[in-house]
Amino acid sequence: MPLMADDHGCPGWKGEMAERIRAFDWTATELGPIEDWPQSLVAAVQWVLGSPMPLVMLWGKQGYMVYNDAYAIFAGGRHPFLLGRPVEMGWPEVASFNRHVMDTCLAGGTLSYRDKELVLLRNGKPEDVWMDLYYSPLADDSGAPAGVIAVVVETTGRVLTERSRQHAETELRQLTETLEQRVTDAVAARALAEEQLRQAQKMEAIGSLTGGVAHDFNNVLQVINGNLQMLAADAGDHPATQRRIAAATQAVQRGARLAAHLLAFARRQPLSPAVLNPRRLLEGMSEMLHRALGETIRVENVLGADLWNVLADRNQLENALLNLAINGRDAMQGEGTLTIRAENVLVSGNAGPITADLPAGEYLVFSIADTGVGMSAEVLERAVEPFFTTKPNGHGTGLGLSMVFGFVKQSGGHTLISSVVDEGTTVQLFFPRCREAETIEFMNETAAPLGGRETILVVEDDPDVRLTAVEMLAQLGYKVLTAPDGDAALEFIDSDVPIDLLFTDVVMPGAVKSAELAKQAALRSPAIPVLFTSGYTRDEIFHHGKLDPGVTLLGKPYRRDDLARKVRGVLNAHRATLAPPVAGTATACAPAATPMRVLLVEDDAPSREAMAELLASFGLQCTTAASAEEALELSREERYDILLSDLSLPGLSGDALARSLRQAQPDLRIVLMSGYGEHAEIGTAIPGACLLSKPIDIAALRRALAHSAEHTEPAA
Repeated sequence: MPLMADDHGCPGWKGEMAERIRAFDWTATELGPIEDWPQSLVAAVQWVLGSPMPLVMLWGKQGYMVYNDAYAIFAGGRHPFLLGRPVEMGWPEVASFNRHVMDTCLAGGTLSYRDKELVLLRNGKPEDVWMDLYYSPLADDSGAPAGVIAVVVETTGRVLTERSRQHAETELRQLTETLEQRVTDAVAARALAEEQLRQAQKMEAIGSLTGGVAHDFNNVLQVINGNLQMLAADAGDHPATQRRIAAATQAVQRGARLAAHLLAFARRQPLSPAVLNPRRLLEGMSEMLHRALGETIRVENVLGADLWNVLADRNQLENALLNLAINGRDAMQGEGTLTIRAENVLVSGNAGPITADLPAGEYLVFSIADTGVGMSAEVLERAVEPFFTTKPNGHGTGLGLSMVFGFVKQSGGHTLISSVVDEGTTVQLFFPRCREAETIEFMNETAAPLGGRETILVVEDDPDVRLTAVEMLAQLGYKVLTAPDGDAALEFIDSDVPIDLLFTDVVMPGAVKSAELAKQAALRSPAIPVLFTSGYTRDEIFHHGKLDPGVTLLGKPYRRDDLARKVRGVLNAHRATLAPPVAGTATACAPAATPMRVLLVEDDAPSREAMAELLASFGLQCTTAASAEEALELSREERYDILLSDLSLPGLSGDALARSLRQAQPDLRIVLMSGYGEHAEIGTAIPGACLLSKPIDIAALRRALAHSAEHTEPAA
């Protein structure tokens, strides 16, 4: 029976939700207008609205929703969409759960849940929600179940807090249970770190000592070697004297190798790194390894696919690999299997304590494994110490592994040695991956060393070494000035005395150091070229494991031929930067009096510098650019005979550059280079252009440039 009271027959309906319920169009639902609602429904609504608890009433089989202000807060953004809607439509993500509730309660049952977990959509995203839920049937005026009253209390905050507390208690309990083990592990880790620190300090101390010894030793060897060279020149063809000189010279060379090994271990040797392809490096060493190891050693090469390039000094790396191979041969007593492996390795930050000194990153790893006698833990601990060896007297210096260790460390890498007695030893050399292109290799200089009549300022603090250098240079025909230190040399440089070359030791006493002396020489007009010499470079001209750019170094001890070749090379290179060759002299590519002008365009800096140096040795006048755009700017200021350009450049491509320059200068000769070979795509053909494959074959480059020179008139 409907209750006809004031204000739509709904006494006691107060608040925002009461207004919304009155304003809602209930005629669109099965409930009909409010005036026709049964008294039981009106009373239930009044009870819901008056409760401070989140209450929702689901009326009828569809579960039309009527709720109070507290439930509206719980519903969030869905309110007021839920009002008057079937519960399964209002909460579609839990429709099956609500249908079960409706069926149970309309059949007269009740339901209750403690911390019920449901996944609800909130702000468009699924969210885990926990709730206390209580469901009871509502009777109509006849006493039959006609709806459901639901108490909804969200307990998500309490549940998560409780879970966090339980998780913290569990962690604390586990922490307590494993305390003894953690203390043991911490003590072991500390002991390992202390041992690694002691080992590093010991190696650093030994390195400093050996570096200083090598410096003085090289000075002594230089005096002996220089005098032997001059004595050989004075002795003529006397066989007995020449034989004795040769024997003494060989002893000097052995001493020089010993000093070089000491410097390698001390990480003080001046490296000349280049970008190397590991596969080509090992393939090039195969014949040398075969001769060194003999027929009874079986060599297995295991090379990974697409090996990464490395930046390293080729000679030092080859020496290191050869040294390890010979060590393996000796450990196998001349018979067994030596496995040489190269592979790409990704080192993660949690690689373990054995690689604690190795930063995470990409590495190319060379591995040399033998099937020899192996090493005990005590021997393995001292394996890389200088002069430590297990070989009999006279069968090793004990510097092989120490040299390898120092060289790899200086190259930014890491050495790992593992060994098992009676099973064999494996040495792994980790080199950081280099993403640059492989460095072009040049042919060795075979021309006989020449002297000259220029004036050379020799700066050397050791009087015996200074005298030896002076005598060798004088024999070569040079005029020589001498200075015992940088201070005295600076007086010569600041004077008007003509000086064609500064030949200075790197490590000297006095206020003016060699690097500063070189800077002052460069400021003189005209500039004085510099040739450094040293048996121990320290850090004056040598940083990050390699010589500083533009530095030329002659290592001690050096032969007279080495000195002659280096001095002549520096003088010729400097002369080429000041003026064209003297009329009538011939070059490798152009017989004309004026040197050919080459515009070299290469975006890779090391390759560009190396190619420019090679072109200068050909007698060509070279201008370099790192991009096509830079080359176009240069072409507006100067005319060139030959364009030598990489095909792949940032921005404008090499072939597009060639076409642009050819339009402005029809007689320009074009030589292009590409890593894709001689059949690289260049679009429209360029008449007369030559395409060379990278890495560049020196003979092919000579032919291409010579062909261009024969068909080109010198630029005005």
